[in-house]
Amino acid sequence: MLIFRATRVAGGLGEAVLSALALERDVVVRHLCVREVPRSGAPDQLLHQHGLSAPHVAGAARLLLQA
Repeated sequence: MLIFRATRVAGGLGEAVLSALALERDVVVRHLCVREVPRSGAPDQLLHQHGLSAPHVAGAARLLLQA
């Protein structure tokens, strides 16, 4: 499962999904989100900086498909 949120990691949808899946053993989860204090800048630049651009998301999806 790939969780993509252009927000901070704590307290978001991704955390709720991870909590719900905590007891599952056959689920691989990759959580893409903002892990650092956000800075100001152009949206495309910020997405790239935080690993949330389209190429980053596609790469994470490819890795999950190989798992």
